[in-house]
Amino acid sequence: MRFKLVLFLSYVAIIPNLYAMDWSYLQHLQQQAQPLADHRDWHILLHYQLTSNGFISEVDDLKFFNAKTGKTDPQAELTATLQAFFTPKLPNQQHPQCRFIARYQWLKQQLNFDDQKLPPQPCPKFDDWLKRLQPAGLTLIFPAAFLNGPSSAFGHTLLRIDQVGQTPATKILAQALNYAAKTDGSSHFLYAIKGIFGGYSGQFSMLPYYKKVTEYGDMENRDIWEYQLDFSIAEIQRMLRHIWELDKMEFDYFFFDENCSYHLLSLLEAARPSLKLLDKLWAWVIPGETVRIVDEAGLVKKKTFRPASTTKLQHQLRLLSTEQRNWIRQMPTVELDELKTMDTVQQAEVLETAYDYLYHQHKSMNNRQYAPILRKLLVARSALPTTDMEPPPVPVSPEQGHAIFRLGMGLGYDGERGYRSLNLRPAYHDLLDPKAGYTAGNQINFLNLTLRNYEQKLELNELQLVDILSLAPYDSFFKPWSWKLSTGWKRRYFGERDLVYYLNGGRGISYKFTDNSLIYGFLEADLNIDGNWQHAVGLGSDVGLFVDISSNWRMLLKASNLRFALGEQRTVSTYSLEQRFTVNKNNAINLQFQYHDNEDSQLVLNWYWYF
Repeated sequence: MRFKLVLFLSYVAIIPNLYAMDWSYLQHLQQQAQPLADHRDWHILLHYQLTSNGFISEVDDLKFFNAKTGKTDPQAELTATLQAFFTPKLPNQQHPQCRFIARYQWLKQQLNFDDQKLPPQPCPKFDDWLKRLQPAGLTLIFPAAFLNGPSSAFGHTLLRIDQVGQTPATKILAQALNYAAKTDGSSHFLYAIKGIFGGYSGQFSMLPYYKKVTEYGDMENRDIWEYQLDFSIAEIQRMLRHIWELDKMEFDYFFFDENCSYHLLSLLEAARPSLKLLDKLWAWVIPGETVRIVDEAGLVKKKTFRPASTTKLQHQLRLLSTEQRNWIRQMPTVELDELKTMDTVQQAEVLETAYDYLYHQHKSMNNRQYAPILRKLLVARSALPTTDMEPPPVPVSPEQGHAIFRLGMGLGYDGERGYRSLNLRPAYHDLLDPKAGYTAGNQINFLNLTLRNYEQKLELNELQLVDILSLAPYDSFFKPWSWKLSTGWKRRYFGERDLVYYLNGGRGISYKFTDNSLIYGFLEADLNIDGNWQHAVGLGSDVGLFVDISSNWRMLLKASNLRFALGEQRTVSTYSLEQRFTVNKNNAINLQFQYHDNEDSQLVLNWYWYF
């Protein structure tokens, strides 16, 4: 007991001496460092953004700061950080030089610390972590849009930390850096509401890349693009030091701006502060656009396409004959002996495809029932020579697609009245937009605004808050549902041609009967509410034919019939023909005709500019 007391008193006596010895040097550094509070590198490390009220950090976790006012005061945070570097190490805690290692290394470089007056502290935890990562490269990962998950409706981005000695076969074992909201398993509806208004906190996390490939490519059937980036080892290590500081730190998560892609760009700026990638963003941040920004900055050395398991399987099925596909379709009731009429290469291809298809279906089937059949297919395949099936064709990559913001201007007729139209759509893509770089059959229009000018009278014709359509083709092997959801305000006949709020949703199927055409049908429900709170609720159907007439000419023929039986009772039938001719990647001409059985027909010619 006496020994512990002596040890404690000695420890207490040492602390003032340490401060007394280094106090003048600390003051010297704080004085010398004052101009650094305005340095861009310091602002990047602390995630400071300039607002009308001064600076504020986007990090919302107070543990990230050394000063009480550090979130809003770069100078106070700089002064407190330097003071923290002089504190003695406490048992079982990281020293501030290690906990804030990115700040320490940058300030040491700027101020040329005297190691005798400010001894550098060992950081074994960080050193071990960096040694395990073995960083040798950086790759931006972009999984395609996934409409069945609101968090990934516009796609997603993450970073892969490539390792020393990594090969194409082993890169799946590297670590991936992800930023996401902490949703705690919230429903899709709750996520959409809370994600838009900042109801979640977000965090960075590190996990094996193969887990994300399994999640995106196998479970969600999303194609993945990998962009190898041009960063030096020193820049990657600088970024990793910053990530170390961000461990378990919380941000306010916002679906449309402070999201996964926004914060990954901030990490690239931490690696190379001269980039200024965030300055190129709009008020909203779409993952596909951030990929374009990275590419335009000249950071991409190489890109690789990783097709989803379903993409590969659908391609394998297309390569087979009708007879071979029928054999697979009848699995597991057919016998393997029936394949012996084929040559060994064909047998191998059929067995591989049969296994992949049955395994894909097997995910939702009884494991005990199908495991023996899968094993039987593998045994039969192993007895045949090695062969490689042709891989799926590589599509146009996302950064080469049209820009997401669309401006439309045109002329039209509403019955016998002429008008000029203006259309503004901040995001993202519709069925008739140029298809290169986007997922086929996916449509998301967000805040789509249409104004009309009738003889000097400006009128709001429509404001779509959100308009989502997912057309997943149904066939004999895959039987997905197609669905749609749209809400906003538009002019409809509700006694008069009033501006009414509408909510429309439906479920159905779509079928691709040729390579360039698709037909779909929905059962749908529709709600209308006018400014006087009169309402109408109806049920009906919506069918359409979508055709790619040529590589730059697309057509959509639609017919819908709605029977409103609750509230104001009426039947509304609408027929439309819309065609869009793509001039180039970011310019198109659109012609649309609509016929309504209870209001004037519409004809409008628009020029669309994507930027």
